[in-house]
Amino acid sequence: MNEFPATIDLLVSGGDSRITPNPQTGLNKYGCSTLPDNELTALGSSTASVISLRGMTAAQALRNRCAQLVLQDTQQHVYDQQMRALRSEFLSLCGLSEEDKVDALFAASGTDIHLLLAQWLQPDLTVMIDPAETGSGLAAALQGKHFSNDSTCAGGTPEGAAVSDWRGELLTLAARSQDGKPRDIASVDAELLKIVEQAVKTNKRLLLILTDVCKTGLIFPGIASIKKLQQRWPDQIQVVVDACQFRLSKQSLRAYLVHNFCVALTGSKFLGGPTFSGALLIPHLVANICQEQILHEGARAYSHSADWPSGYKASLNLHPGTNFGLLLRWEAAMAELREFTQLNEQQIRPFLQAFRKAVSDRIQHDPHFEAVSNPALDRSEIGSAGNWDEEQTIFPFVIYRILSNGEKRPLTRSESAKVYQELQQPADAQQHRRFQLGQPVLCGERMGTPVSALRICISAPMLVSAQEKLSAEKIITEALLAFERIVEIIDTL
Repeated sequence: MNEFPATIDLLVSGGDSRITPNPQTGLNKYGCSTLPDNELTALGSSTASVISLRGMTAAQALRNRCAQLVLQDTQQHVYDQQMRALRSEFLSLCGLSEEDKVDALFAASGTDIHLLLAQWLQPDLTVMIDPAETGSGLAAALQGKHFSNDSTCAGGTPEGAAVSDWRGELLTLAARSQDGKPRDIASVDAELLKIVEQAVKTNKRLLLILTDVCKTGLIFPGIASIKKLQQRWPDQIQVVVDACQFRLSKQSLRAYLVHNFCVALTGSKFLGGPTFSGALLIPHLVANICQEQILHEGARAYSHSADWPSGYKASLNLHPGTNFGLLLRWEAAMAELREFTQLNEQQIRPFLQAFRKAVSDRIQHDPHFEAVSNPALDRSEIGSAGNWDEEQTIFPFVIYRILSNGEKRPLTRSESAKVYQELQQPADAQQHRRFQLGQPVLCGERMGTPVSALRICISAPMLVSAQEKLSAEKIITEALLAFERIVEIIDTL
């Protein structure tokens, strides 16, 4: 029998090329190392997160347990058992019990989750946010297409080719105006209503994607309009909450599920686990409606039968198979979730408010920066209010160069991308500290120049660390130092 793979090898397996380390840098596509990186100030959790020492320790321990178990059992049986244990604990940490009758599907990434969901529900029409505000492969996945030239379980896949004989139509809604400001909610509601009314007239089944929150921190479209549409046409509309940032309280998560909305999550952004760990929470009613739907064999490229809850006919056409990489990445994320769920509102909100004030003041009083505006995070329409997730945790901003005559000029998209890359390099031989922010996001135009916004983000591990006063002060200080480093980089462009 072959030796069980090492933890570091497993952590980059069972995904696609996005998590393959570059041989020269040791970093994946998102700039994340396979190992904990003590010299990196991680402020980019809206894009991806770097595995922590706590996460690495947990993944190593699980790897060792699995290695021992497979000495006496088959890898398949060990994987099946460990996935069941993961599912049970994950639901519990999300505040859900058996009485809630919620199931969890696991997959390598948020994009994989949406692809599998679309293959399972097979809607005639899907409506989602502007793809610039979410995962780059999501639009293709929701139309039933392979979104990459390789895949989680089957290696090579022809990008853009159909996964199965199902084809879905996709419409997208712009979340921001040309000036980068959030669109007026009334105009968004009117546009969405028109799309839905036209679709239901021809008996189309719709999948509405409610993004909570997007790359720049919006809830979009409005919860109220999505809720009304689903209540008006319950037999034709299914709602999925794209909460892959996982910036949700237990109360908000439960509230969405009570409304029979599926919820897509990942462990690799706010939660702080390594890149590539996705999950879908499925309410009992949705499972009942789709219980006879079996996935086409093309979905084997993205899922094994053990990744699905037991009893789901959707998995009958999938291979058994194992993905210990997915299992270990989720275990690393679970180590962070276990710590985070021990905190209460009184422990979380004061730091969130202090961080917001410090970062907002820095942006406001420096002509090099302009905050990208966002409305308040309001989930009261689903009965969730007064929770920590009402606080801002993503801070997008546009960068300006100050000319010799004192005038401001916005950085172009390519210049912003250069700043993002340079932040991840040491400033000089003496200064080894590096900064990782959220990748640049298209954000309209300023002064006729197309621009991108960078993002400073708070993560769950930061909130856990911030329970110590000195750690809290250090986190805020390092976030402010990132702005100083950006100004230095601007002068070299």
